Amino acid sequence: MVALADVLVHVCDESVSGHALEMACLLSRQHRARLTAVLVAEPVHAGLGLSPETAALALQVEETQRRSMLALGERLVQHVQQRHGLVIDIRQARGDTVEVLLTEGRAADVLITSQPSAGAEWTGLSNAQAARLLVGSSCPVLTVPSIGWRQGSTSATPGGVMGKVLVAWSDASESARAVRDALPLLQAAQVVELCSFSGAEPLEMERRQASLDRLVSHLAQHGVAATKTILHRSETSMSERMSPGWVPDVSIAQALLSHAADRDADLIVMGGYGHSRLREWVLGGVTRSMLQTMTVPVLMSH
Repeated sequence: MVALADVLVHVCDESVSGHALEMACLLSRQHRARLTAVLVAEPVHAGLGLSPETAALALQVEETQRRSMLALGERLVQHVQQRHGLVIDIRQARGDTVEVLLTEGRAADVLITSQPSAGAEWTGLSNAQAARLLVGSSCPVLTVPSIGWRQGSTSATPGGVMGKVLVAWSDASESARAVRDALPLLQAAQVVELCSFSGAEPLEMERRQASLDRLVSHLAQHGVAATKTILHRSETSMSERMSPGWVPDVSIAQALLSHAADRDADLIVMGGYGHSRLREWVLGGVTRSMLQTMTVPVLMSH
């Protein structure tokens, strides 16, 4: 069995990070893994064109905010640690949050982060940060929704947290890596469903079926009994494409979340699609939409 031995969780606030930390604790306890909480203080930038006195005051105020954030994170970790009876290592770092997490994640089996809470400061990673992290991460990134998740779900395995797992399969390298990265979670789950989208063309349907059959056989070799489902990909109308904020393939993300809700899934596993362009980090439409609208935890690998 593939081991989940090193769990890393990013802690930056009390509300949203609390959900991620709870999940990290339950996963660590279930898999008997080491758990490390990372607290990152961003460098202070006072800005240009300020007088020395104003700049000094700005630095002092912002530095106080950073110290308060780190202290809050430490209190949260200590509280959860006592409640779960776990030993949680705490690492403090100063620098760019994404760069710190990328560095720490090179020696971890999974990195747990939080979806940002709308309109709230210091909660989760921004969309731009999530894109950079996903594209550059050496380990899978498990993002917990800002609304939280169902603790103690009736579908969860005894002492576990993810009893029903939905795998979004697209027969691409990103999907394959996500499945391999998620093997410890798939092996511990009670129900694993492979879900793929297809158009109405018979040839495409046949290819999807064959791809899912190969994956079912592969997972069986790892002790995972998976079922398969093909969802029909709907066409987007011209009016929807012209609407403000429309994202290509957003309907697939919505359909996937809807199917996850129908199946009462505890986790979605999928490939994270994106590429770097100069200093910009660009995600695919489905990936970006899932990060913004997720209602269940999502594990992504790039």
